[in-house]
Amino acid sequence: MTNKNTPQFKTSDFYLSAFLLTKGLRLIKIDKSTPQRAVFIFEDREDRQKLVEEFLYSRASVNPKEFVIAIKELKQLLHSSI
Repeated sequence: MTNKNTPQFKTSDFYLSAFLLTKGLRLIKIDKSTPQRAVFIFEDREDRQKLVEEFLYSRASVNPKEFVIAIKELKQLLHSSI
């Protein structure tokens, strides 16, 4: 359970979310209140902005297998009833 004062980072970008998950950011929850767009909510970290920039400017590097696992995990969470 997270404290309400814990900084959070929210994004609706699926592949950015998979990347952040691969880099070790903790996914708090997925807000599915809007049927057309899920919002991934992460516990924020000091290095998150740098990671996002690396991803957006194609400077990111991850283990491909770990990235695929993160994608599968997010898809499973998106399609679960929870």
